[in-house]
Amino acid sequence: MFFSKKASSIVEEASMEDLSNLTDIHRRSFTHSWNEGDFQKLLQDETVQTLVLKRSSLLAKEQVVGFVLVRIVVDEAEILTIAVDPDSRKSGAGRMLMEEVLRRLYRDRIAKLFLEVDATNKPALSLYQSLGFRKVGERKGYYRTASDAASLAWIMQIDVAGS
Repeated sequence: MFFSKKASSIVEEASMEDLSNLTDIHRRSFTHSWNEGDFQKLLQDETVQTLVLKRSSLLAKEQVVGFVLVRIVVDEAEILTIAVDPDSRKSGAGRMLMEEVLRRLYRDRIAKLFLEVDATNKPALSLYQSLGFRKVGERKGYYRTASDAASLAWIMQIDVAGS
């Protein structure tokens, strides 16, 4: 019998058991990260959907490698945050999360999805543009670096019904 060493992936709704993973990945992904209490409040918020990407293989148990939080109000949605474990970047995890968000929003007849992204984050910009997002605005000084310098955020939007 043949066993694959390739990881299997699943995107599902987050649970309270995922709190420490969300906090850890966010802390390792952003200079100014959210704490466990922040995530707990968001998981309990009825307007927020939290999806996690879990991977497992024959050699490794299932683990959270990324997540996305989406706030939905009426027929519009906003990505509050998305993060992939630094050790799992460039593996398609961010794309899998975003494609699942878009599928769910389309199913729920959400018209538009917005997000803010650091204008210097070339991998994220490339992903969002490849999915059909377009720049619709800017926020000066929106992000802060470790040295407390301010950077520009692009506001991006996609028409979900047209994607």
